[in-house]
Amino acid sequence: MPDAYLLDTSIATIAWDGGHPSHALVRERLAALGDDPISVCAISIGETEYGLQVSPGIDIERSQAVRNAMSQYQAWQIDHHTGTTYGQLRGALFKRYAPRDKRGRLAAKRPEELVDKTTARELGFQENDLWIVSVAIQYDLHLITRDKRIERILEIARDIFGYDRADVWDIPMLPKAGAG
Repeated sequence: MPDAYLLDTSIATIAWDGGHPSHALVRERLAALGDDPISVCAISIGETEYGLQVSPGIDIERSQAVRNAMSQYQAWQIDHHTGTTYGQLRGALFKRYAPRDKRGRLAAKRPEELVDKTTARELGFQENDLWIVSVAIQYDLHLITRDKRIERILEIARDIFGYDRADVWDIPMLPKAGAG
């Protein structure tokens, strides 16, 4: 039975952007997966489109090439089953990592309450990462990411759902051509 892969935005955007310094390396690694289906989820489409909208200086041809590449991938949708998985993951993350009051009760209910907003990324509680992992669990997909911050979420996913189908690829950020 073939494996089915879900690309996290951190890998998908490099695969779609021929101008990215690590594009060839990611395409090579994806080709090594053989004929197994490779997909993304609606969250990655949204994150990428947002990036294209706000990236200063990205040319129209490059943006269109990224959009054309995106359209070649199956995109899993978010539904009520995804929402249930997301809620269970998020709840478990907060039970494990949220601060507690003197009586041992949770003192916070939202990620924004855990630390100030400028350092929230360090927690690894990116909302979109939770959604992407939820899609991978829901459809039993092998998740590929380069985002090491997702490991806390994957730890909870193993504990609750027995999900252990994720790989964190080490894809270096290569300097842009002409940089030095």
